Amino acid sequence: YDKLMYLCWKSYLPISLNYLLFFVGMKMMLNYKMKLV
Repeated sequence: YDKLMYLCWKSYLPISLNYLLFFVGMKMMLNYKMKLV
């Protein structure tokens, strides 16, 4: 069971981190565009 959880985390963590980075990047881009206008 522990090994299964470990494998789940190993596959889930990178995906969640990628989504987080993508979300933060989008927010920064939107803020940048708002300031430009």
